Amino acid sequence: MIHEERSMQPPQEICRAKERLCRSMNKENLLKIRILSALLVAGSIALTGCGSGNTAAGAVGDKGNSTPRTVATIAVPNSKTPPFSFDIGAVEAGKYYVTDRNNKSVDVIDTKTNKLEAQITGGFAGNGKDPDTSGPDGIVAVPGAGTIYVGDVNSVKVVDTATQKVTKNIPVSANGFRVDEGCYDPDDNLAMFASPGDSPPFVTFISTKTQTIVGHLDFKDSVGLEDCKYDAKSKTFNINNDGTPTNPHGQIDAIPASSVVAGAPAVSRSAPLGDCNPTGMVLGPNNEMLIGCDPPAGKALTSLILDRSSLATLAKVPFAGEDQVDYDAASNKYFLSGRHWVPGGVSSATGQVPSLGVVDGATHALSYTLPTGANAHSVAVDSASGQVYLPFAPGVSAFPDGGIQVVGTR
Repeated sequence: MIHEERSMQPPQEICRAKERLCRSMNKENLLKIRILSALLVAGSIALTGCGSGNTAAGAVGDKGNSTPRTVATIAVPNSKTPPFSFDIGAVEAGKYYVTDRNNKSVDVIDTKTNKLEAQITGGFAGNGKDPDTSGPDGIVAVPGAGTIYVGDVNSVKVVDTATQKVTKNIPVSANGFRVDEGCYDPDDNLAMFASPGDSPPFVTFISTKTQTIVGHLDFKDSVGLEDCKYDAKSKTFNINNDGTPTNPHGQIDAIPASSVVAGAPAVSRSAPLGDCNPTGMVLGPNNEMLIGCDPPAGKALTSLILDRSSLATLAKVPFAGEDQVDYDAASNKYFLSGRHWVPGGVSSATGQVPSLGVVDGATHALSYTLPTGANAHSVAVDSASGQVYLPFAPGVSAFPDGGIQVVGTR
């Protein structure tokens, strides 16, 4: 196209052409001047985009406006002393929700303004002696329903997002341990939540229509349970199992939704995950899922991309040390919250630099790393605004107090 070709001319050539036209001010040349003025602006913008870009400190990969960069830091009250204790976040309908133990609340952020809008309370446990006795924890949003389900100690609480109130408490056990991460099955209107601190660990199935428990499944050989996702293609709940005698550093277990509906939940198959120590899980493109890993000391910091149908490992991503992971279909990128990331790529208790890892969904390459606040293990993407939300605790000089780091991706 003529416009595109001319916009690639060097600015000095455009300016000389404009000066020549200025010597003869007839109507025809006036029209040309207007056109060339527009091209001068376009050329300036194009050259700006070809410069060094807005690359955040510590980032790797391509430079330019799409480079992840911190665009805001949201203050959270009462997040410095004790250090901010939080767990999992989720974005739904223009709001970011994160479980906040310091304030015994679910914090609500407007993703358009990046302002703290509310702190939803309603009997959450708060900070206990350890994570297993603390809450709120996991969070599951039901798209379009105005409802979120929040794991707490001994129970799952139901929150109405319109009134910003807890409307129901669903007891899960009386053992005094947290209900952690969960996932949602829209086909059968089921939410599944894990209770990793119990012995044995177990999952609970809740009907999102009646808000009652409809199933329960023990994992007798497991040392703990982590994130889960429902795969609509296979109609299966997939969950990260921390470890078994057969696979001491983790496996993925699949539970057919049909077994839950039939009243007899059961694991139909499992696949080993090597030295992963699995944490987060997210469904990606092309029938893939990414498993976040936090490998033991001395092992390579790699996360895994699996085929959802076979559960076979398709690729190893050179970034790990994370907890929650997320995927953005708009940019075809995975986002990994690497609180235990070590730049050398080998797991270690020393030399950790909490970082956000960005992985290309097409090539599986690590596109960028960006330093984050301390203990930034939770990540949630708002595709509409192109922003990523990472709560953090005090402890990193760039983020001296607890809060929420907002990363722009475009």
